[in-house]
Amino acid sequence: MSLTELLLQAKAKRAQEFLFIVGSEPRARAATGWESLRPAPGLMTEWNLLQQSFLDSHQKAVLETTGVVQGESSFENLRIGFSFFQQDSTMKAVLDLDVDGARQDIQVPASVMETCLRMKGLVLLSGPGEAGQVTSLYKILNKMGEEKSFLGVVFSPKAFPQIREAKASFLYHSGAFARKEERDNLLSGADMVVFDGYSDEETFLEALALAERGVFVIYSMKAPSLPNALRRSLGALSERYAEHGAPRLAEVLSLAFAQYSMPGLNNERIFAHEVLLVKPQIRELIETENLKSIESLMLAAPENSGLLTLNQSLLQHLIRRRVDLKTAFETSRDPDNLDLLLKKVGI
Repeated sequence: MSLTELLLQAKAKRAQEFLFIVGSEPRARAATGWESLRPAPGLMTEWNLLQQSFLDSHQKAVLETTGVVQGESSFENLRIGFSFFQQDSTMKAVLDLDVDGARQDIQVPASVMETCLRMKGLVLLSGPGEAGQVTSLYKILNKMGEEKSFLGVVFSPKAFPQIREAKASFLYHSGAFARKEERDNLLSGADMVVFDGYSDEETFLEALALAERGVFVIYSMKAPSLPNALRRSLGALSERYAEHGAPRLAEVLSLAFAQYSMPGLNNERIFAHEVLLVKPQIRELIETENLKSIESLMLAAPENSGLLTLNQSLLQHLIRRRVDLKTAFETSRDPDNLDLLLKKVGI
């Protein structure tokens, strides 16, 4: 099976990603997870063909020099994001076949959309692995662009979906600058800044500083849970600013939002959510770094608290018969609480 046939097969499966590693079976990540496209391993000739198909001469030189190159191209009228890695005997390419988010139907919680439309403070978005955060960001930004007039800057090291420009305008950048003045000039006049795909402390601190200056910021990070995302954020601030770090985050954080991906019953990906709307009680707990109390609140989710727990989200999927019990309990961080919720509704 040729490389073109492999890509067409992945496209036919409505795959989100194509993985090619020299010496391993080519794979595609569809709704139910990674699937092998053929039993034969990837060859060096195919690796070279991949480079010829997606990389220009400058990108090839970058790959040879640094071992890593990222960007975007097209295949069969489809925008494709790519990431090539080459070091010693390891040669890997990941192609994002869903750059524009068309293959994932994600319903962003209403409270998240409403908070983003207010365009105030900092919104923290997290998820484990490839949990569809980019698609959620894309949907949020599209909605914002339809209803609000503003200038937004999107920083992402990978190809990011092109947002339909209705009332708003967006600039896209990898976040790599030779000089600070270049970054400052790009951000001049921006009403909103999005950080997607970063994990270093310096980028988070920059996002916080922008929010403190009145710029609306959405910061998307990889984390196994929402409490973990908060803990890491507070840890970075405490290390740099000691007791003054947590109050800075408490003052500007508007909402923390986590998304989790799982296989559904209809051969599709299902997404569960956690939402922490930062009301005065939560703000005080963040300021004192009382994460245990926040986690307790996120399990109980009192009425009108502005919270959506992961178990509540899973319960809705179970009621609508979108996931099975086994998947829901494997995804839950507190199976006993989920079991209690199920008993309350007679499941």
